[in-house]
Amino acid sequence: MHLNISLKLICIIHLLFLLLIILKVSSEQCKTEIFTINPDKRDVKLHGFTYCSFDQTTPRGCLSKCIQRPLCHSYNYNMAHLTCELNMTPETLSEVYFQHDKGYIYIEIQHYRGNTSFNPCIGNPCSKNEICVRLKNKEIICIKDDVILPNKNPENVALGKLARQYTTLDSYSAYKAVDGLTTTFSHTDKILSPFWSVDLGTIYNIIRIEIINRDSSGKRLRDLDITVGPRDDDMSMCAHFTGPGTNGEHLVFQCKGWYIESRYVKMTIIKGPEEYLQLAEVKVFGYPTLG
Repeated sequence: MHLNISLKLICIIHLLFLLLIILKVSSEQCKTEIFTINPDKRDVKLHGFTYCSFDQTTPRGCLSKCIQRPLCHSYNYNMAHLTCELNMTPETLSEVYFQHDKGYIYIEIQHYRGNTSFNPCIGNPCSKNEICVRLKNKEIICIKDDVILPNKNPENVALGKLARQYTTLDSYSAYKAVDGLTTTFSHTDKILSPFWSVDLGTIYNIIRIEIINRDSSGKRLRDLDITVGPRDDDMSMCAHFTGPGTNGEHLVFQCKGWYIESRYVKMTIIKGPEEYLQLAEVKVFGYPTLG
């Protein structure tokens, strides 16, 4: 009887000891998974530069996906949804391009590229459109990335292009939204569902669309659908701005799917009552299609 009790106590002690070891290892793994990286920004994401995304990805997995790609400048990670978004290099890190999004962290990868604890491919010869992979035998190879983008930054392909709008108030023509000046603006009459559109002239891979609101009566910009398409009679939803806008506001949009091949970009106020559509400047950043 006493022997059985002693054996049970020994078993319980062993189990508790084993549990403590498991908890310790689990804690260490958790610490490793968060990998003691201090995010550059919290509850914020870089918006308008994402070129690739992954679902159901761990924090360390997201870092690995970015650090293995020379093209990757930074990444946005959402712990709750396990979402990993890889960003290309912005021309500038203006606060305009950072969007408040609770639960996201923003991390710039260059802090860790020279650290062997994070980067298994230090000194790799891979190009911007490749992925560095370290094999089990520690050999480093480069494989082609599924997403191929030109090495240079995207350009504003709307600048100086043919623009039109539903109606024109006085001399505020549609072209004034693509003339490169934020001191001029396009302006429709006050009507139901006013629209403005631009023909880019050819098909581009559109990375992002920026709107600079007029510096007065900015609240008129609201309930705005942004659509894109290869033809003006074949348009798809890119983004929506509920608004209302503010004077001189700089808005940045990225189509779902990150980049999309299109020639036309259109903006329409979709809800009544009648309203003016006024735009200081519209910028469409993209690349010529590869082929």
